[in-house]
Amino acid sequence: MIERNLTREEVDALPFAHNLSDGHAFRSWTTAESAIIADSARFFAESDRRGGRRAEAEYIRRYLALGAQSYIPEHFTGLMSYSASMAVEIVANLLRLRGLSVALIEPCFDNIADILLRHGIPLEPFPETALTDGTAALEGLLETLTADVIFLVSPNNPTGTVAGEEAFTRIVEYCRAEGKLLVLDGCFRVYLSDDQVYDHYGILAGSEIDCVVIEDTGKVWPAAELKAPFLSVSPRLVDAVLAIHSDFLLHLSPFTVRLITEFVRLAEADGGRYLRELVAKNRTLFQTTIPGAFLRTDDTRKLGLAWLEVAPGGPDGEHVRRLLAERGVHVLSGERFYWSSPHLGRRHLRMALLRDPEIIVQASTVIAGLGAELGDG
Repeated sequence: MIERNLTREEVDALPFAHNLSDGHAFRSWTTAESAIIADSARFFAESDRRGGRRAEAEYIRRYLALGAQSYIPEHFTGLMSYSASMAVEIVANLLRLRGLSVALIEPCFDNIADILLRHGIPLEPFPETALTDGTAALEGLLETLTADVIFLVSPNNPTGTVAGEEAFTRIVEYCRAEGKLLVLDGCFRVYLSDDQVYDHYGILAGSEIDCVVIEDTGKVWPAAELKAPFLSVSPRLVDAVLAIHSDFLLHLSPFTVRLITEFVRLAEADGGRYLRELVAKNRTLFQTTIPGAFLRTDDTRKLGLAWLEVAPGGPDGEHVRRLLAERGVHVLSGERFYWSSPHLGRRHLRMALLRDPEIIVQASTVIAGLGAELGDG
């Protein structure tokens, strides 16, 4: 029997109304978003792959600007992808072909580790606590790393932990001094608050290290799984990555690029504030419904997700997940996010917040009822 992974759990939950398992944007359109969808037939008719490169460049520029990132086409080559996971697969092929090992952030979504391990790439943990516990913790980790590559996710899925500017700059300096390659997954960057935003791309370009940055939109806009992920690749890696990328993809649909560009333009009007406010509203709705003794949020509020800790002395996270699934509410348990040390996630659950508020309220009521049944309400 094939071991179940987090994505298979998410797929099984798709038919259910109270599916809070996957981190994709499943919510109703706003009035402005509905207008974009209503205009989609025109976008389709106007799409022409002969102008695809210009459209992709414009989209990448706008998307990076939304996240306050420098657009540096003379340094970074943007390569479109069908999904962030496919981008990880492309990177994994590169690392395997070069015989490189990886220090991978832990916890993280399990498919990153699974993809790398499937390619036979040696892994060692990069505990995210090294990003939060001060300079000494980071320096201590860097002194002991043996891997050729550092692979970070910031903000990190599931906890929302962010590699702050000081820590990120130090990691980049380490990679430059030691000749390491850096991979950064920034797929949730749109949810960062202003005080957490700094220019990854400017720092990376200035360092001239070998690096790949992975971006995605599937966690941002409800576009029926049409999305426009891309890789930003530094100069010395471009030829090798292109050789792999071309085996996967001729080009992304120009219609998809145009559609997502329109969503980006809409978000530009308020700097993405609406996207973050919806998540904040849903988080508050959840927290005001759930007994604090049963589940508490254990994240940094930097994602469209909630990382929940089950109260000590009660059942573990997987048992709670099963009980909720029996009641029609679907979330993910925490073990598989800890790809090296699953026991560290045993008391955790991950819940999506990119849903309509009424869905969050209904699911939260069910969760509160379970807490009462278990004696914690």
